Amino acid sequence: MKRMKYVLLLLMLAKMAFTNVQAQVDTVFWYAAPWVTPDHDNNVQMAFRISTLGAPATVRIQMPTATYDTTFTIPASSLVSVDLNHLVNDLESAPADAILTSGFKITSDEFITVVYDFISDLVTITPGTPNNPETYSLKGQNGMGTEFVTPFQTIWNNRDLNNDRNGDGTVTDPRQFFSVVATEDNTTIWITPKCDVVGHPANVTYSVTLPLAGNVYTCENVVMTTSNPGSSLSGSIVVSDKPVSVTINDDSVNPSGGGGCFDLMGDQIVPTDVIGTDYIVNIGFLNPGSNESIFIIPAENFTNITIDDGGVTTTLANQGETVQYSITNPLTYVSADKPVYLVHMSGYGCELGMAILPPLNCAGSDEVSFSRNNNQQFLLNLLCEAGDETAFTLTGPGTGTINPASFSPVPGTGGAWVGAQIDFNTTEIPSGTQNTISNSAGFFSMGVINGGPTTGCLYHYMSSFQRKVITRAGNDTTLCSAENQVQLNGSVTGGTTTGIWTVLDGTGTLNTPTNLVTTYDPSPGDYTQGFVTFVLTSTGNCEPAADTMQVTYVQSPDADAGPDDSYCKNNVGAIPINATVQFASGGSWSGGSGGAFGNSGSLSTTYTPSPTDLAADSVELYFTSAGSLFACPDYEDTMVIYFTNPPSVTAGADLVLCSSETEINLNGSVTGATTTGTWTTTGLGAFSPSAADPITDYLISAGDVAAGNIWLTLTSTNNGNCLAEQDSIQVNFIDEPTVTITSNDSVCSNLNLMDLNGTISSGFSPNWTTTGFGSIVNPNAINTQYNIATIDTVLGYVDIFLSSVPGICPAVTDSIRVFFIDPPQALAGPDQEFCSNEVVTLNGAVNGVINTGTWSSSGTGTFSPSPNFVITNYIPSAGDIGNGSVTLTLTAASALGCPADVDAVVVTFKEIPTANFTVTEECEGNNTTFTDLSTTNVGSINSWSWDFGSGGVSSVQNPIHTYSGSGTYNATLIAGADNNCYDTITIPVTVNPVPVANFSPTVACENLPITFSDLSFISSGSVDSWYYDFGPDFSTDQNPTYTFNAPGLQQVTLTVTSDLGCVDDTTMQLTVNPAPNADFNFAPNPALVLENVDFLDLSTGLGINQWFWDYGDGEADNIQNPTHAYDEGGDYTIYLIVTDQNGCVDTTSKDITVALPPVVPSGFTPNGDNENDVFLIRGGPFKDVDFRVYNHWGELIFQSFDAAVGWDGTFNNEPAPLGVYTWTFTVTMTNNAIIKQSGDVTLIR
Repeated sequence: MKRMKYVLLLLMLAKMAFTNVQAQVDTVFWYAAPWVTPDHDNNVQMAFRISTLGAPATVRIQMPTATYDTTFTIPASSLVSVDLNHLVNDLESAPADAILTSGFKITSDEFITVVYDFISDLVTITPGTPNNPETYSLKGQNGMGTEFVTPFQTIWNNRDLNNDRNGDGTVTDPRQFFSVVATEDNTTIWITPKCDVVGHPANVTYSVTLPLAGNVYTCENVVMTTSNPGSSLSGSIVVSDKPVSVTINDDSVNPSGGGGCFDLMGDQIVPTDVIGTDYIVNIGFLNPGSNESIFIIPAENFTNITIDDGGVTTTLANQGETVQYSITNPLTYVSADKPVYLVHMSGYGCELGMAILPPLNCAGSDEVSFSRNNNQQFLLNLLCEAGDETAFTLTGPGTGTINPASFSPVPGTGGAWVGAQIDFNTTEIPSGTQNTISNSAGFFSMGVINGGPTTGCLYHYMSSFQRKVITRAGNDTTLCSAENQVQLNGSVTGGTTTGIWTVLDGTGTLNTPTNLVTTYDPSPGDYTQGFVTFVLTSTGNCEPAADTMQVTYVQSPDADAGPDDSYCKNNVGAIPINATVQFASGGSWSGGSGGAFGNSGSLSTTYTPSPTDLAADSVELYFTSAGSLFACPDYEDTMVIYFTNPPSVTAGADLVLCSSETEINLNGSVTGATTTGTWTTTGLGAFSPSAADPITDYLISAGDVAAGNIWLTLTSTNNGNCLAEQDSIQVNFIDEPTVTITSNDSVCSNLNLMDLNGTISSGFSPNWTTTGFGSIVNPNAINTQYNIATIDTVLGYVDIFLSSVPGICPAVTDSIRVFFIDPPQALAGPDQEFCSNEVVTLNGAVNGVINTGTWSSSGTGTFSPSPNFVITNYIPSAGDIGNGSVTLTLTAASALGCPADVDAVVVTFKEIPTANFTVTEECEGNNTTFTDLSTTNVGSINSWSWDFGSGGVSSVQNPIHTYSGSGTYNATLIAGADNNCYDTITIPVTVNPVPVANFSPTVACENLPITFSDLSFISSGSVDSWYYDFGPDFSTDQNPTYTFNAPGLQQVTLTVTSDLGCVDDTTMQLTVNPAPNADFNFAPNPALVLENVDFLDLSTGLGINQWFWDYGDGEADNIQNPTHAYDEGGDYTIYLIVTDQNGCVDTTSKDITVALPPVVPSGFTPNGDNENDVFLIRGGPFKDVDFRVYNHWGELIFQSFDAAVGWDGTFNNEPAPLGVYTWTFTVTMTNNAIIKQSGDVTLIR
């Protein structure tokens, strides 16, 4: 490379939170330093650049398999350079294909960043002319892994040196190589080189065992023409059984078209689990002849890669293949569906620089500290999510800022990402100063491109690789089931520090799942299950990493002292207590205040309480398990025995009562252990409202009185565990006096003195009283007289009372009202006339001393209900009616010396008419005619009252009535004559049912048969004829089918007749819908197997809303414009059936031809057994074929333009060697589609 007079730019990360360890920030680094040809510009100077963050660090650098070992302290936020020139012969990883002792291990007690600088004759170390520089960024633990794919440029060669510049007598040509350092003892690595390397052929995997941590193995290209196919190490695979770190190197790379520069390019790479799928590239300043490029190397087979720089390029690549793409636009977006490496070859003019780029997701920094150490052009490449460009801050002694306007959207990201390349002069970022870029909104990527077209290029990305996430859920553990909480102590480090806990098989409560240190409350089901599995999964923008921890439960002792109990103090003795214990060998009882256990070491025993226990009203007893079966803590359970006072009962005082008393008011009380009680008695009475209430009434029975005395007892109830308490009342009865007046209650109104007679129980004194105006001769004699006053007779009565004199029993009184009566009077009523069919109504009356009488007749009729009622009915006999009249007599009997009285009434009988009529039999809804046939012998018929039995009435002689329903109705006629006599007749009327005409058509579409379904109904009988009128045609079928040949409105009439001749009809205006027209198109035709064929519905009609596609291969669909892929080739007929909004349908069909796409096997065995002997393209038919096979040198060994002709495994008529070959084909299908594919095939014999 061109000579340059500047100091290497030093980059470092700073001020990053220790809990968020990122790719270049770490405490452990392993590194294999490159060897560099001394004949370019010597192979020194070199140094480690170590930066601290916010804390001072003690750093140790050692070569574990050599003698170099040094320890030193670096202040916080400082940079230290460690000169390594004196170790050049020990640290260079050469020779190749040997186990070396050149590996470095760097450790620190705080987070640091480490960069390895190589600039020959570096000015800051020793004076001279620098040349061929490169900087290697150490990736820490994120650079350690077990699987790598090496990325290299593939378009330029290593420069062929022609002079011995270091004067050692040998021209040492530069080489392309990679070096692997072991981080643990006895590490085995497997290498599959993509080209021939020192000691091993291309594409053949070999293994090397590195016995000690720090051993290094170098895999070196044997040629310098790395641009030739099959001559580059790019895509070589490194796999190990323990973590290793890998350094790639490409010495003196010469862009032959760019102007003569040749430069060292290299970096420490990351394993495949740290690379990503999405990258953004900022273009540099290489001239067109140097062909600025990116190189994409997949880590997995069949990786789809998309490159978007305003135009879109897609390609398919396998593991280890190198995809080169020339960069011509400011920003380029690269995305893949599987992880890939991406290295960017950039620079100034022809001066080359190279950087391995960090991916977008799970990468980047929120703060980067860097220094500028020369006055050359200095640019920062910045990438961030859209919107974050306004949140940058540049801190340093200069005037530089990060202008959001400098950012542009990245093509292909939909505006989600923006990028900028910002040039800073020495005023904005002075040379020799420390600066910091931070972003308050999110993470960003930062690269530096520094130099010039005549001085060289230093190109690096120093923002963090942040992809490896380490999740630790903690160790599995065993807990006793009595523990009610699980302590979770997880950690998430690396690319993220956040995570979330989940439970795989538990049903408890996870407290704050997003806290790494949290708790879990188990459920009863967790204990029953015996285990719970916890999963800690990282969160953030990195690929989630998960770890599990399982808690296994063993049973704690389970002791149960039994339920609490209660005893009454009047009912307590030795109390039984019963404990149970599980998962322990036994247990013991304790507690109480001086009471006695039967056997404290027995699960089932007794406890006798002490007076102190009883006085305290309760005692606590404890049962403690002993001898846990699983070494868990003993368990204690408590039971409480409560002691309650017995109830107190008061019934009340004894009583003496009169036998006339009917109830006793009881006011008992129950206090203490219960407030309820129940009354009982020795008597026969009842308690009201209830015997179960201490305050109630007792209803005295006759038996109680007869017995003379009873006991009433109140007994406490609901005593719980107490014995019942009771109290009693004695009740004694004395008889109530009997008082009776025996005098008559009526006397003649002309008497002056009447007798008073009565009786009274022995031992009681009588007392007569009155409300009359007369006087009692002797009120205290049981037999006496009353002097009647004139006013008494005027009033018509007098009240007399006989009472006992009150004492224990209250006064008992009997009374009588004595009436002064008048003589009786009979009233039969006036003479009357009645029709001969009427009942004679008699409304007689009897006044005076009595109000009853008896009827008698001069005829032979009968009285109803009786002749002994003064108001009654007389039913004349035929003889009475024949005589024309009858005399009825009412007699009032004598009473209290008064004579009887008689009165009579004469009843005359009138002749009645004869009612009669006829009626017609009709259908319901038709008029029914009624004809009067009534007659009379006297006078004439002058009124008719019709009741048709259906709610209708009429008063005309010969009415017409319409019945609204069928059936039998009772029609009644009352015919009246001009003498006001009437006759009634009832005749049944039959009304026949009328059918209800109705029908229903199927969907009416033109030119399609329509079925008419008869829905006619008749309530009884049957419909026996149908007549459909379709306009030009008719049908007498019950359910005919008819086709209308044109759309539009059509009238259809149905007439039906019943078996009794009743008729009904109905007319329908039927809309005949036009039929749809089914049609469709599809593409492509012909199609490929598994290729999507798009079907386009072209059908016309009114509101087509159903489509049924039959693809002819057993598959179908029901959407309007479907897409279908055929699994097998052949010719198929496709049917489309469409249905419009009216249900009208139409069908059409078309044919399609399906071809098979080209495929090739992954291997073949040309051994002459006629099975898989030829490697050829299958599928078709094809129009054109170009089929080629290459060996691993890229040499064409087979080509065919006929799909039927394949490779038989020979080259130049000789069997080709076993191995992997590359194939390509370009096939033109019958539909002119062109398919290009490439891949590998394994030849096996």
